[in-house]
Amino acid sequence: MHYPRVYRPVSFLHKCVGALLFLILAVIGIAGLILPVIPGLVFLLLAVFVLTRVSRRAARYAHQQAWYTSSMEHLQRLRPLSLGERVKLGALLAARSIVRAAQWLEKRLGGRRSA
Repeated sequence: MHYPRVYRPVSFLHKCVGALLFLILAVIGIAGLILPVIPGLVFLLLAVFVLTRVSRRAARYAHQQAWYTSSMEHLQRLRPLSLGERVKLGALLAARSIVRAAQWLEKRLGGRRSA
């Protein structure tokens, strides 16, 4: 897991940047829950991950949650992949999201044309 055994305080600048990044990722994640083109859960998980890096209280709470620890274990299994393999995996996931969004749009727009 990424939670350090010894807590290292983070500077105020890092906390501000982390909070801003958290807000950006959270907004994208919420938009992704509404829009099928953006993988919302991925961005929400990244937002929580960033928050746990800058907040000791958030890290302690997150590590008590089963869904978070299982997600972090899943990410740890991707560590042995090289950078190229990670890029390929990201591209495949993005392509899958685009195909699913196109299918969703076709279903929504196709139903309106026939009516």
